[in-house]
Amino acid sequence: MKSSIKIITLSLLFSLALVSCKDEASVQTYFVEHQDLPDYKQIDFSANLADFSKADLSAEEQEAIKSLKKISFLGYRSTGNKEVYTQELEKAKRVFKNEKYSELMDFSMDGIKINVNAIGSNDAVDEILVLMSNQDTGFGVARIIGDDINPEKIMKIMNNMQKADVDGSQLKAIMGFFN
Repeated sequence: MKSSIKIITLSLLFSLALVSCKDEASVQTYFVEHQDLPDYKQIDFSANLADFSKADLSAEEQEAIKSLKKISFLGYRSTGNKEVYTQELEKAKRVFKNEKYSELMDFSMDGIKINVNAIGSNDAVDEILVLMSNQDTGFGVARIIGDDINPEKIMKIMNNMQKADVDGSQLKAIMGFFN
């Protein structure tokens, strides 16, 4: 009788462990698993990377800027091996296929494919994921974390980046990684 109870208890615990270990790719898991690999580089940015004081932003746009908390970037530098590049890119794309992320847009610009996903509703997003890829240079995953981010307002602000005073040292670290 005691051995039956032990077997049933162990079976239940084992079943519970299997159920709780879903194979759902998350961006956090992806970053942790890849940040120390040789062809990858992770950079964390402060949300105040750009000083928009010289840009003529409306109160609404200033509020949108304040909703940003942190930006993390994980880049993969292509070594020229297309097969390895494709495998690594597929791992990154799996994160974007997670059902908790909804696709905002997918487009190409200057030979770079860009996919933007988010967690939250259309006007109150808590996390934005951006996947940028180019076979020649590599790909990068950016994770933008905030509180009630309005993607439409952020896109308007991105257009004002030319007027902002951007901390070039952090951006140079990303661009230098791909050169």
